[in-house]
Amino acid sequence: MTDQGDDDVTGTIELEGELLHLKWAPGDVVTERDARALMKRAQVLSAGRTLPLLAEITGVAWIDQGALKAFAGTWPLARAAVVGASPVDQTLADFYTGRHKPVHPTRFFTSMDEAMAWLRAEH
Repeated sequence: MTDQGDDDVTGTIELEGELLHLKWAPGDVVTERDARALMKRAQVLSAGRTLPLLAEITGVAWIDQGALKAFAGTWPLARAAVVGASPVDQTLADFYTGRHKPVHPTRFFTSMDEAMAWLRAEH
């Protein structure tokens, strides 16, 4: 199920079974406005449930401070796996978890399989 709403929002979020899947294209710049729109879509897609989130950040150029702060706040997430491929992705994820302290458990992975296993494990 997909609910993309505004066409000018950077990123997409889809419901895949019992998982929210957030993606960006290489080179995307994510703003606080984008973050809040994606979070609002997550609430609609979740339909009152608290679900795990898979966030693919490979190749994202930048996520601004307002977006990182928003993503760290309260939204219907059980936990979040952030998947990236480069040291820059790792640094961005480390900064996010260290500085903004998300209210939901969040981990960085370079392997999609490991991220999915962690999301599906009982916590």
